[in-house]
Amino acid sequence: MTFTKRQIEIIDASKDLIGEKGVQNLTIKNLAKKMSFSEPALYRHFKDKTQILKGLLLFHREAIKNGIFKILDSDKNALEKIDAVLKFKFAHVEKNPALVMVIFSETSFQYCSVLSKVVRKILDQRKKKIISLIESGQNEGSIRSDINSQQLATIVLGGIRTTILSWKLSGFESDLKAEGKKLWETLEILFKK
Repeated sequence: MTFTKRQIEIIDASKDLIGEKGVQNLTIKNLAKKMSFSEPALYRHFKDKTQILKGLLLFHREAIKNGIFKILDSDKNALEKIDAVLKFKFAHVEKNPALVMVIFSETSFQYCSVLSKVVRKILDQRKKKIISLIESGQNEGSIRSDINSQQLATIVLGGIRTTILSWKLSGFESDLKAEGKKLWETLEILFKK
């Protein structure tokens, strides 16, 4: 999805509002005030709050996807690629804590089919990439093959989610990269055993 310069500005301002007081702080009124816009001016770029949140999710999905594709195209083996993907993911999340507030608010918009479909698609795509990497590692011998790749992917994704959620619940005070490193060290033992 391609965004205009103004839409990216709105997405960034939305992220700031969410970062200040959570998703409930994102209203068209608050956003217009923050950007010194009129509310009708915002509606020229996004139909409603749902479309802004969708834009935020899709914008960051593209940023993460581009970073991960660079890793996937590298000459590293599968195990090294998974390590690099985790490092990239934690670094991106650490720079964008408001994104965590949106992603972990999925229960808030579980009845909003537009946002739940976007989140579900993002999660499905991530799981497929991790499964593919694990299977590649199993084929090359860098990852054990006696455990189903889908189960290993679930462990990876669950570990990422728990690590990020703990960081969020600490008020973003814990060291996300250090916790991510500990997660990787444990996963690496599991993958190689």
